[in-house]
Amino acid sequence: MVKKLYKSLLTLIVLLLLSVGNNCYAAENYKVWNNGSIANVNENKTWTVTFNKNVDVNSIKGSIKVYELDNNQPVEIKIENSGSNSVKVSPENSYVTGKNYVLVVDDALKSTSGKQLKQGVKYNFTIDGDSSQDEIPIENYDQYYSALKNALANYKSKLVLNIENYNRDTYDLNVINDVLYDNPNLRDWYLSAEANLQGSGPVKMIINFNYSDTKQNLIEKDNEIQNKVDEIVKNVTNPSMKDYQKELALHDYVVRNANYDNSTDVPNDSYTSYGVLIKGVGVCEGYADAMDRLLTAAGIECRMVTGKANGGSGWVDHAWNIVKIQGEYYHLDSTWDDPIMGDGSHIISHSYFNVTDSKMARSHIWDTSKYPRCNSNDYSFGNIISK
Repeated sequence: MVKKLYKSLLTLIVLLLLSVGNNCYAAENYKVWNNGSIANVNENKTWTVTFNKNVDVNSIKGSIKVYELDNNQPVEIKIENSGSNSVKVSPENSYVTGKNYVLVVDDALKSTSGKQLKQGVKYNFTIDGDSSQDEIPIENYDQYYSALKNALANYKSKLVLNIENYNRDTYDLNVINDVLYDNPNLRDWYLSAEANLQGSGPVKMIINFNYSDTKQNLIEKDNEIQNKVDEIVKNVTNPSMKDYQKELALHDYVVRNANYDNSTDVPNDSYTSYGVLIKGVGVCEGYADAMDRLLTAAGIECRMVTGKANGGSGWVDHAWNIVKIQGEYYHLDSTWDDPIMGDGSHIISHSYFNVTDSKMARSHIWDTSKYPRCNSNDYSFGNIISK
């Protein structure tokens, strides 16, 4: 399973369903939007809340609120209609840097036909202290790419760019796709970005980034991951081992120590190496991320691959790895090498350890133009156990 990443977003749209509901409200009936992740936003963030039916304006102000998470104190907000089925929510005064907030839409809100929300909704957000107003001059695409890469790598919540000779084809948020393709570990915590443009010659571009947690928490998670990676590589490999032996040891460690996350509402951590290496549970993207970090730390060239796979019940989004051993490239799918048996037990499989394009293509599809060709069998599992 691969997390869907929304790379370019001009406004955050929260889609809520209006349906027949009862008149009683209970806090435990809130739906926590976006798996409970905390968006990093700027101190004057305006939320756009869109409904699928026209909204009764008389019920809006009493039904949409913002609270401080730590003490449950209400925040003074402005609520403005931006259409018959859409409202904008912004603070009367700026939010406070470093504080956590929750946007609440409760089920007292009604449509113009009198129907209530089926369920109240909460959305958590934080005001990141790293929302610098320093403006970065940009004269070409390379500088633009580097600025966004640096922002994502440092979990910046806000980036302000002054772009000379702006054109929309070069300077759009699709560059984030390129950054994440080239640096797949940056996918772990990134959720979305939104941008607005001001002026001309140069154009000021203000980009706000959303992540799955606060910057402080993400830095702590990164440190946990790195410490765990170092510990695993030290414990299961040694300098005298050949690269394929290190690869096999690390592959077997992941398969032996991780469980696939089959939960209905998969948490963000399960899409990352944090889920697989720290919590011991994850989906394919977490397995691939874990293998990428471990193999890289062991000095083996590795990259993540995103595509689709079909285990017999249809094509689904999937992630795995391509590794380089003795000058040749091979596919490595640790997720599919971690089957769960009918009795719930686990076995270590090597069916997808160092396989070729042709074998992988029987059950996987990917953009072959983006990845190295894998045509060698020299270090397939069947060949290395006889070495």
